Amino acid sequence: MVEPYLPVIALVGLALLAVLCLPFAAVQKLVLELSAGVLRLALLALLGAAAYLWFHPSDLPAEVAETSNTFISNYPRLKGIVPEPGTAYFGVCAAAFVVTALLPLLAILDVSRQLAGRRLRRLRALAATPQVVDTPPAPAVVVHRVNRRDAADALAEAGARKPVRAP
Repeated sequence: MVEPYLPVIALVGLALLAVLCLPFAAVQKLVLELSAGVLRLALLALLGAAAYLWFHPSDLPAEVAETSNTFISNYPRLKGIVPEPGTAYFGVCAAAFVVTALLPLLAILDVSRQLAGRRLRRLRALAATPQVVDTPPAPAVVVHRVNRRDAADALAEAGARKPVRAP
């Protein structure tokens, strides 16, 4: 039933992806909002799954246990760090690794999302216009001639004030 419409669905999907790739601020903000929201929900779901596996470690699928055993056997240094699959702490440890690796990406998406849209247009407008700052001219240096006789008298008077010590 869907078979005759597959080429149309594929072309519409490609056209939608092409529109999402265009440099429109509203589209960029939408992509960033959706990406950050989906990643945040995925990380929260992963933490929820880790909490569930803490209480029910026997519910760990056999494929996950097999894959993790293969991964750990390929990296022997992880044997001392990662608990065995099927224990209460395995889900927490695996989720901690994944969430820790993806948190910087979530932070990047959040900062980019906050700058996108109107703020981005304002920043681009500020960067495009040259800012001319009028600085007042530096004051001219006035050179006063020093009267040598007055300077010598001041030095002699300052030297006379010091008490003379006898050796």
